Amino acid sequence: MLDVLLRALFFFGMVALAYALKKAGVLRKEDAESLGRVIMNITLPAAILVSFRTYVFDLSMLLLTAAGFLSTVFMFILGYLISLGKNRNERIFYMLNMGAYNIGNFTLPFVSGFLGAAGTVATCLFDMGNAVMCVGGNLVFTQIAVDGKRGGKGIVRSLLVVFTKPSFTIYVIMMIFAVIGIKLPSVVFDFAAAISPANGVLAMFMIGLMFEFTFDRKSMREVATVTVLRLILSVVIAYWFFNFTSFPYEIRKAVAVTAFAPISSAAGAFVQELHGDQALEGFASTVSIILSLVIIPVLIAVL
Repeated sequence: MLDVLLRALFFFGMVALAYALKKAGVLRKEDAESLGRVIMNITLPAAILVSFRTYVFDLSMLLLTAAGFLSTVFMFILGYLISLGKNRNERIFYMLNMGAYNIGNFTLPFVSGFLGAAGTVATCLFDMGNAVMCVGGNLVFTQIAVDGKRGGKGIVRSLLVVFTKPSFTIYVIMMIFAVIGIKLPSVVFDFAAAISPANGVLAMFMIGLMFEFTFDRKSMREVATVTVLRLILSVVIAYWFFNFTSFPYEIRKAVAVTAFAPISSAAGAFVQELHGDQALEGFASTVSIILSLVIIPVLIAVL
């Protein structure tokens, strides 16, 4: 339990350190944009690639992937509906934060350290479904929703923009390779493994640089709405999987823990790309991380 709490404190400490460095003038809020580009184009693709190193396609386990995919799609649609009639920044905020989980960089280290190989595989499979939207799908659909057909491009061409995102493209390619049984050389995974640990650190630093204490009633209401709705869905997923599926105990526990993952670190980079409200995004992400830092260690200890 102590190891779990220490790991949780390390994540929160990174956010706090970045915020302190910003306030001290060592770093600037604008530096978060550069970190976002590094995350989206280098460290996140590397982390996704590494997650496929030991992945073996198993048709019977696709229910976990389907659950990850359907939960993110459902929450994205809910964010879309809630944001109808709101201004552009609010629409971006709701759609990019409702259906996005930071599993690979945040939850997976907990699971892999305390729930063994079976739990790690289950978390990775859930994350595979989450990744379809998390690493690019929700950005494209949000962009279409708030900006329409950019530059006269049709919807189909706009959707294809998702393949310009390295993380999404790598995810699709590796899934195809897994299905047909192609294995990349070990040196490729070794190279990605040297880069991927930086993803979590950079993501936490980006959130810390974006974070601002926002106490106006409107912002608090928006953050509270996203937070509460995400928690409700998390409870539903965790309760159903843990009590009503026939998977082994380690897998059911892993999914229950994974359901409480915080807002995806990619959401911050996407908000930057769409020129949304970065301060609000940073506030929501920090609240989400704090809640996950409390809930996930408790679930690991009591389930």
